[in-house]
Amino acid sequence: MHPSRTRRWLITAVALVAACAGIRTLVQTQPAEASPALPPDAYALADKSGSSSGDDTSPPPGIDLSKLDDFEKKVFFRVVNREPSACGKGHSLIYSVKHDSACRGSFYAVRYVAHLVDSGFTDSEIGEKLEKRFRTPRHPRIDVSGAPMKGNASGRVTVAEFVDYECPHCKHAQVLMRQLVEEYPSDVKVYFKHFPLSSHPTARLAAEGAVAAHKQGKFWPFNEKVWANSDSLTPAVLEKAAKEVGLDVARWRTDLESEAIKGRVQADKTEGNDLGINATPSIYINGRKYEDPLEIASLRDWVDEELGR
Repeated sequence: MHPSRTRRWLITAVALVAACAGIRTLVQTQPAEASPALPPDAYALADKSGSSSGDDTSPPPGIDLSKLDDFEKKVFFRVVNREPSACGKGHSLIYSVKHDSACRGSFYAVRYVAHLVDSGFTDSEIGEKLEKRFRTPRHPRIDVSGAPMKGNASGRVTVAEFVDYECPHCKHAQVLMRQLVEEYPSDVKVYFKHFPLSSHPTARLAAEGAVAAHKQGKFWPFNEKVWANSDSLTPAVLEKAAKEVGLDVARWRTDLESEAIKGRVQADKTEGNDLGINATPSIYINGRKYEDPLEIASLRDWVDEELGR
């Protein structure tokens, strides 16, 4: 097996398990619109090596191909010559990145292709990932009013994460969110949204406890205590966390039973359902659903694109 294929299977294995799924899909999402097709004469017949006789095979400016071997470079150039501009124009990605300076999205798309090829993805898989990242419309508004936030409130990049306190992948995501805020202190803000899964018995109560702690201005200390005990959450563990972070526990207990607190968690869950979420964590970066593995390098790439880096 080619080394890149081995890398691809490892990454796929990680991606397949890096989410906590609900019992069923709550919302049927609509398929994305098809990518604009290139005119027939834009495609050249492929020769036996898999390359096309009319392909542009000169490296695009600013794109590092040093990690790709000869086979991978053939895949890279095949993809960027056949995939359309990220801006929906009637020419290829490689033409766009070289000749259409107004379409900055194509630069990030080509850079993304190089990363995916290096990870061993096939042509069709790369096409699917390009479709999700660059051709699926952004969600115009995710309601973050009243949601706990970390980072610079004036930052240009808004990250909204929908999480479940009993999901181990959500726990891992907290490390990455913290790292993003630390690495982009002027540019990133992260909002915490609740999406307790019905398959996790204490997740909703933990979310309600966190909202009640937020009401007393101590969401983040309580949140840390909950994650530290996320593999063994019980009502007693949550109350202990409330005491340890200095909450007014009597008030916290009362708030925990209130319709306002329960309604806040349900509002997040309903919004997540409307977005088509059925697994956690679900992360949105300036309204775009993050579709890559839970790793800091990929998150950086998405953030850098939003910042124009």
